[in-house]
Amino acid sequence: MPSNPNRKAAIGILAALSVAIVLYSLLIVQQILLGLLVAVVPWVLYLIVRFVFTLERIATALERLARDRESSDRGAETDGGVEDE
Repeated sequence: MPSNPNRKAAIGILAALSVAIVLYSLLIVQQILLGLLVAVVPWVLYLIVRFVFTLERIATALERLARDRESSDRGAETDGGVEDE
């Protein structure tokens, strides 16, 4: 599956932001751990958003699969055979 250009742009922006934060915390504030913690937060939020969107796609696919199966089951019942009374 080819990557979406918007996704690549978002990853690039997050990477640049993370590097800038870590460099600022190392050179200016001189507290690397604080910079690493602050730089990790956008990545965690990005991964949570990706996870939610993936779950949404899975749910949509399962709904479509269930709807297709239900319609094919209904079609098999009305095609012929013995009807229940």
